[in-house]
Amino acid sequence: MYRGNRILALIPAFRSRRDQHDEHIRILAERPLIYWTIQPLLQMIELDEIIVSTEDVNTQIISSHYGARVIELPDSHVTEQTPSLIAVKHALAYLEREGKTFDIVLYLHPSSPLRQPEDIEKCLKLLVEGNYDCMATFTEALENPNETWTLHENNEATLYKDNHYFFMPKKEQPYTYGRLNGAVYAFHVPYAKECIHSFLEGSVGAYIMDPQKSLVVKQEEDLEKAEKVLLARRDAEG
Repeated sequence: MYRGNRILALIPAFRSRRDQHDEHIRILAERPLIYWTIQPLLQMIELDEIIVSTEDVNTQIISSHYGARVIELPDSHVTEQTPSLIAVKHALAYLEREGKTFDIVLYLHPSSPLRQPEDIEKCLKLLVEGNYDCMATFTEALENPNETWTLHENNEATLYKDNHYFFMPKKEQPYTYGRLNGAVYAFHVPYAKECIHSFLEGSVGAYIMDPQKSLVVKQEEDLEKAEKVLLARRDAEG
């Protein structure tokens, strides 16, 4: 429990492609990929329940082995692009039938193995203290949209949205721009139940994460980069 709020940590581990059965259990730094999301959560005393939502039997077995509870996501709920909210609402309804209710959901995808408990804790703190429906993690955008041009078929170039900030020095521009990194989402349960398409339909608070912890594992080269970081952490911690 965190400041009187019951916290559910939900790890969505449904397949992004029908033919990809090992997506979340590929070996990374001598452990399955999903381990690196489960393990930090087990260190957090604020969490009331840690759930993995998946339709894959092997992922269920491995997740249970490493200490998470598994809720099977029915195949009928899984499509090529399963909306995140389907997994959240299914898990909440499943747990409510057991008499378990929660105030806040943490949504943590296994493809972000470098996030650490401090990132999750800071999102929780900002959600509870701020007037937000949802918190999300960002990294600063590599490209400033004020410097973006639209290139037309006739080879004409025009400033994106007629942006008058283009000619202003960057340090004088009024905004900082970020991109979602998908590492942590935190949101109030009543809000999530009302959402239709995504978690980001209401007021969204931003927590800026270190780019070094924001790697999303999508390809083999991402696995290699993440492995170097995780092995270095392990060596540093002894």
